[in-house]
Amino acid sequence: MYDSSLFGLLQMLYDTLKNEAKFLSNVSNQIQDIRAEINRIQCFLQDADANKPEYETVRNWIADIREVAYDVENILEKYMHKVVLRRDRSLWKENINLHNIGLETKDVMSRIDNIKRCMKTYVDTGIRAICQGDTSSERSQWLTRSYSHLVDEDFVGLVEEVNKLVDELIDDEFYVVFAICGMGGLGKTTLARKAYRHVDVQSHFQAFAWASISRQWQARDVLMSILTKLEPENRTRINMMMDDELVKALYNVQQRKKCLIVLDDIWSTNFWNSVKHAFPKGKGSRSKILLTTRKKDVCTHIDPTCFLFEPRCLDAEESWKLLHKKAFPRVNTPDLKIDLELERLGKEMVSKCGGLPLAIIVLAGLLARRPKIDEWRRTCQNLNLHMSGESFEQDGGIHGVLALSYYDLPYQLKPCFLYLGIFPEDQKISARRLYQLWAAEGIISLEGNRGEETAMMEIGERYLHELAQRYMVQVQLEETTGRIKSCRFHDLMRDTCLSKAKEENFLKTVSPQHLHQSMHCSTSATATSTRTVRRLSITVDNEVQNYFSTDDKSFQHVRAAFFFPRQTGREGTEYPLPLFQGLCNNFSMLRVLHLEKFTFEEILPKAIGNLVYLRYLSLRHSHFQKLSSSVGNLKYLQTLDLRVNFFSYLTLPNTIQKLKNLRNLYLPPSHQHTYKLDLSPLSHLEILKNFDTQVSPFRDIFKLTKLQKLSAVLSLDSDEMEEMIKHLTLRSGRLRETSFRIYYRFHSEKEVNILKLLLGCHHLRKLDLIGHITKLPEHHSFSQSLTKLTLRKSGLEEDPMVILQKLPKLFTLSLRGNAFIGKEMCCSPQGFPLLKTLKLQGLLNLESWRVETGALPNLVHLEIDECKKLEMVPEGLIYLSKIQEVMIINMPDNFQKRLQEVQREEYYKVQFRKSFDTKKISKIKFNMRISGPMFGGLLQTIYPSTVPKEWKML
Repeated sequence: MYDSSLFGLLQMLYDTLKNEAKFLSNVSNQIQDIRAEINRIQCFLQDADANKPEYETVRNWIADIREVAYDVENILEKYMHKVVLRRDRSLWKENINLHNIGLETKDVMSRIDNIKRCMKTYVDTGIRAICQGDTSSERSQWLTRSYSHLVDEDFVGLVEEVNKLVDELIDDEFYVVFAICGMGGLGKTTLARKAYRHVDVQSHFQAFAWASISRQWQARDVLMSILTKLEPENRTRINMMMDDELVKALYNVQQRKKCLIVLDDIWSTNFWNSVKHAFPKGKGSRSKILLTTRKKDVCTHIDPTCFLFEPRCLDAEESWKLLHKKAFPRVNTPDLKIDLELERLGKEMVSKCGGLPLAIIVLAGLLARRPKIDEWRRTCQNLNLHMSGESFEQDGGIHGVLALSYYDLPYQLKPCFLYLGIFPEDQKISARRLYQLWAAEGIISLEGNRGEETAMMEIGERYLHELAQRYMVQVQLEETTGRIKSCRFHDLMRDTCLSKAKEENFLKTVSPQHLHQSMHCSTSATATSTRTVRRLSITVDNEVQNYFSTDDKSFQHVRAAFFFPRQTGREGTEYPLPLFQGLCNNFSMLRVLHLEKFTFEEILPKAIGNLVYLRYLSLRHSHFQKLSSSVGNLKYLQTLDLRVNFFSYLTLPNTIQKLKNLRNLYLPPSHQHTYKLDLSPLSHLEILKNFDTQVSPFRDIFKLTKLQKLSAVLSLDSDEMEEMIKHLTLRSGRLRETSFRIYYRFHSEKEVNILKLLLGCHHLRKLDLIGHITKLPEHHSFSQSLTKLTLRKSGLEEDPMVILQKLPKLFTLSLRGNAFIGKEMCCSPQGFPLLKTLKLQGLLNLESWRVETGALPNLVHLEIDECKKLEMVPEGLIYLSKIQEVMIINMPDNFQKRLQEVQREEYYKVQFRKSFDTKKISKIKFNMRISGPMFGGLLQTIYPSTVPKEWKML
């Protein structure tokens, strides 16, 4: 007899295994289906966005579909990592992974089917409205080439008011505090900057400082920033001051000098209460304060007798003039006719901006892309629609204009704009970093352009440029290339960004002020869906552990996590090990992790290797001394930024060579190399910073065939140096930009030829040469791309200015540590046509320096440090119209005395942009324990021959 119950159990087990096998075999088909579905979803979202549906129901469907799209991407990530690439060699684990992925796929497909059924029910009001809409896309040209950060470009009206403000600022008899007060978007900062840069103001005061306060101010940071700008030569000492020392030092400098300090965008009286003891009171002060605020009570709280300037809104004529100036293209457009109808529409639209300059400029950004009359008519109708809400009544229509500018963005630009909301208020955002982040999240696709940083850069810059053309961001351009260097937000535009990011569930921001709000990452948006936060931007105070629990599983769907420390003092915010391990365990789908300016324990733990889907990891300016070898698990990583604090002296594992998808690698500025770091397998690298030939074999560079930007420290013998330079010159076709620090003595004819070969590299941008040079090659031997040159210990006997002044694109020149050992230097007419910064330090034999008329026409900053025999600054210096700052450091008393005499004699003949600062830097004593190997690393970076051999062997 047999046990019927046992037979039944076996039969049930057999059926279960059979069904499981069938289920597992079908998962790959489900993956193919879901791949096709994600393509259809993306097309739907793009079509829906292009037609801007007005129905709340449809907008809710779109939000649900966008949520599904995120989950589909996660499933595909897991399938590729755990099944296709077979990270787990165990068949049992692989089947478990496949089973779990199959369940997730089945659940997502079920959600998609549910959404489709709901949409079909309302097809007449929803889908047909989307599908039958006008889907024609606008291919606008870049019609303007100006940006909102340029003061003169955007300034219309109020000229008399500015002149009155300037007259009061330079009158020492009455006011000490000047306040510009008014609503957001009124142009308070523009007016302040107009007065601040006025030539009469610049010649009246001796020192200047501009501080942006904003809503999340830190008293110490503000005081340090102001004091550093008033006394830049004391930067190092200021960074080490205690809070009470900062207050006292800032108070004293305002008593010694005539300072103008701008406190821009003060939001509360609490700020002034925290810093007021650093500012002298009463009319006896030699210095003055210019502040901007939206609140009048802030002005009267700071000084009841202040000069209160309340800018008016632009009148109708001024508003139209500003719109006309910014909206019409600066190129001839045949079908653009500025007729009465166009002017009528423009004046109707601009009237809704309430005379607010920011609103007018943003509106102009819209209209500049739509030069035809029928396009202006449609914009006018849309403007009426978006301004009919509550915000129009409360803010004079500005939020309506800003919201309309967002709705008008093309589909692919909206996430680019919303991404800017991740960064803290008033932070300058690096354009290159932004492009890398967009690429990491798939906003810029690298598919089909593998290893092509050019494609990523060009797409990113085109997107950012278009946002700037619409006046939605303010950008700063690189002087040497004209490309976008950085960007930042106006407060009101940032508010719009955060509002839309919240509305679309794109981003969640958390700050110390809102810590009481739940950090849980799920938010119930509707009765039918629960939407998950995908990006976190957290501004943390000292206690990082207060922000989230180490075992909170609600973070497993977060794609990007940014942690910004609120404190920026001498020591970084502590990041406890258990919290970091919890982050690595619970944020399982992270693509982006930004952890800058934090202090970790000595070793960054191996849990970092759990974040297997990371594309971007930045630990810049953080402090730790060893990176775990588990970083080699991050196979998808595109950008790794390890530019930690200099004194961290970081040890790197050779597992970095496993990161085959790495495109951007920023190595630490100081390495501890117990073995050679092999970088040759990183064949897709496009940017490599801080490469050091004492840490990695120099021939590794030869194998990085896609390298486009290289920054390196070279310590090589003559044959190696020649081999390296010839390779970079002749065989690196993609290399576009190089920067070198080179330790070498160019004595023999062969070595001088090597120097000529180096200087002739067409991609050479920055060069720091440390070591003797018998003679500089002629100017035609130098790269035409060279923008920054530093010479140290060169021992040049002939005047280097004769040759260097002919370099056409040189922006910065530093001669240090007896780079020149002669007695006389001369800058000739038309010499140094673009030079902005000139530093002369430690030229111990220099006695005379002449600057002839027409030389150094663009010089802004001059520093003379420890040139003990120099008798006087050149007489020609007073004719340099653009000079703003002259720093005299560690010079003899008789030199300073003669300098002061010349200032008094020439003061009324020339309008100085900024008076000479003759304060000496005080000697600083470092109270720091530095180990032998660490100190060796510091010396090695400065001058390697001084490092003891026993330290090199460690």
